[in-house]
Amino acid sequence: MKNGKRRIAAIVTAIGLALTALVATPAYAADGESYLGGGVATPAAISYGGFSGTYYTVNNVTKIKKVTHASKHYNGTSSNSKASYSSAKQSTLTAGLTYSTGGSASFNTVLAKLEGSSRLDLAASGSKTSSSTLSIDATIKPRKYVVVTAGNTEVTGKWKKNYCASGNAGLVVKASGTGKSHAIRETATVQCDLSQPKGSLAALAKSRYC
Repeated sequence: MKNGKRRIAAIVTAIGLALTALVATPAYAADGESYLGGGVATPAAISYGGFSGTYYTVNNVTKIKKVTHASKHYNGTSSNSKASYSSAKQSTLTAGLTYSTGGSASFNTVLAKLEGSSRLDLAASGSKTSSSTLSIDATIKPRKYVVVTAGNTEVTGKWKKNYCASGNAGLVVKASGTGKSHAIRETATVQCDLSQPKGSLAALAKSRYC
């Protein structure tokens, strides 16, 4: 009987060790909080093998071209018109977090995840695109319309701030929402009767302003 009990205890111990080995401990982020890679939220019922603390997940990351400035110009002469043309503000992009639950989270941690997914250098929290009219050098051929435009790639992702009180307490979502930022500004000169590369800022500006 004693031998049987020892065998049962050994089997229970082996199962416990195997389950512990399956639990991944989050890696610490640069600002002292932690986040998991891959952007997949962990189910609340999973134990964390002794880890306790805060970490972030980010998923559904998208990159979309956005027009911030555009103006349409026409050359009614019989020769090329080369000049600096004005491009008026159409929209403003702002980097930051919006909340669907909770009210306190680290934008820097979310930003690091957005940059990793998009492979772009992104603006810091609170940074806005220019509200001033821009001047863009362009050459307009005779009897042609041109749109001079500027814009940015906006990066958006859904984030969660997760908290585990102890290794066996499961997961609590402390806050969640959407994170947004934008990459460096780009400009384009779009001749309206010419095709533009699919997905480019020029193609977007042509579809809206030509």
